[in-house]
Amino acid sequence: MKKYFIILVLPIVSIFASVIMYFSWFQGWLYFYLKHVMATVSHMGYITVGIIAILLYLVAVQLVNWKINKALLVFCYIIYFSILFCLLFGKASGTQGFSSDTFGFIDTFLSGNLRVIIIGNVLAFVPIGFLLQKRGFFTALLAAGMLIFAVEGAQYIMHVGFFDTGDVFLNVCGIMLGYIIIRVFSKGKFKQLKVKPTS
Repeated sequence: MKKYFIILVLPIVSIFASVIMYFSWFQGWLYFYLKHVMATVSHMGYITVGIIAILLYLVAVQLVNWKINKALLVFCYIIYFSILFCLLFGKASGTQGFSSDTFGFIDTFLSGNLRVIIIGNVLAFVPIGFLLQKRGFFTALLAAGMLIFAVEGAQYIMHVGFFDTGDVFLNVCGIMLGYIIIRVFSKGKFKQLKVKPTS
């Protein structure tokens, strides 16, 4: 029964969820951040939906089987980091600047623009926190801070955005949220989650 569910049902569910996510979140981001890509690459919407569907399916398969396949997990992270790289460095805005208004996002949050703050700047970075599971809290926090500082600095140098301390704060919060989630789960029933080797 589980086998048929994975083969027949999960692909449909993954595609359906991907379409919803695209029209709810990603389409607006793509036209805002990567409008030059959307204008030059044919069927970019279909490509995006397909990539998201594959990622969702691979994650769902491992959750349904309650078994982590290291090869699939690595492939998932390759897709994830590729998407993140495109969103962070694919902009052709030619803008460069520095913003030290660390908590300026609060006004944006209060105005109701939750999508960019919660999904774009926090939840999008949660999977990175999973990779820091075996690190101590302060080591993970330092690693998260160094990583995001490097990303923001690279965006500034490459003229594809602002070095924004508010983004640094939110991105680090996202990473540490992932770190806390995986640490809590690893101490509970998720210890029963089997890890299947790549071979």
